[in-house]
Amino acid sequence: MKYIVKDHIEYQEYNYERNEKTFEKDVIMHADEIFGENTIYIDIKKRLKPSKNDDGTIPDGYLLDLSQPRLYLVENELRSHGIKEHIAPQLTNFYLNYKDSIEKIKEFIIKYLNDIHYDIESLYQNSKFRNIDDLLTSIMMSNKLGVYMIIDDADTRVLDLKNCYAFDMEILEFKKYINNKQEAIYLFDKINDQPSLPASEKDNLEELNTIIVPAYEDGFKEEFIENNRWYAVSIGINRINLLKYIAVYQKSPVKAITYYAEIAKIEPYEDTGKYIIYFKSDAIKLKSPIPLKNPNKAPQGRVYTNINKIVHAKKNTTLDDIF
Repeated sequence: MKYIVKDHIEYQEYNYERNEKTFEKDVIMHADEIFGENTIYIDIKKRLKPSKNDDGTIPDGYLLDLSQPRLYLVENELRSHGIKEHIAPQLTNFYLNYKDSIEKIKEFIIKYLNDIHYDIESLYQNSKFRNIDDLLTSIMMSNKLGVYMIIDDADTRVLDLKNCYAFDMEILEFKKYINNKQEAIYLFDKINDQPSLPASEKDNLEELNTIIVPAYEDGFKEEFIENNRWYAVSIGINRINLLKYIAVYQKSPVKAITYYAEIAKIEPYEDTGKYIIYFKSDAIKLKSPIPLKNPNKAPQGRVYTNINKIVHAKKNTTLDDIF
């Protein structure tokens, strides 16, 4: 059993095993924090059943990511349900039913947006899409299935599932801790570690097409420089298709972004739930390293930026200017 201590008060891990509805309620309550800005969590349960002879399947919700745009199915799961008995068959049914259910999915998503009085016109205004139906059709037909699975215990066996399917899947762990007064603290993964850019910057930048990875000296020389690759990298599935470059932040004593490379391909790395990034050619050394100024800005996990900020950096540019 895991515990969290805050202000000398002990919080014990909450067991969701017999409280699936509570788990889903907690996830929905924190959906904005889990999925971040520029997304709409669509809390609807509708059976995807392409034909009368098909049992179909029921996702727990949908996520409309407006930054790409792209639609994802959301599944809230308890590890106690069992992988072979429930979780894997459910994911398989998502894959089998998704493409044949596009018209039905569009119908109840549009109804949901109308019911919550969402400004639907803002979704396609100033874009190539004629209306919301055109937008949804385009993003569902041009992208393969994407699934976010939120689970109370993302152990190794669960993470193995990421490499089993021909669709994009991200597994997010969500836990709750309570004290003796039933006050709660939540611990969960987020799909974006980095806040969205302000609108003023979005107007002047292309998409965030570069991932910055931190590296120690030994791994940096052997893998980044000599083998033209980097692993094991945690990447949100909503970012993989957007990434074109990788840059490295060398940790102490260098403390600076020093090299970048163009990405050739990104593949799952063994059974870790993370990825390995292969370069198209040798990494390119920056004429002037981009140093760390603010210690709190040192990249610890995945950080995204635009390659132009790196290759066009000036002598006085620091990490504060990059992301």
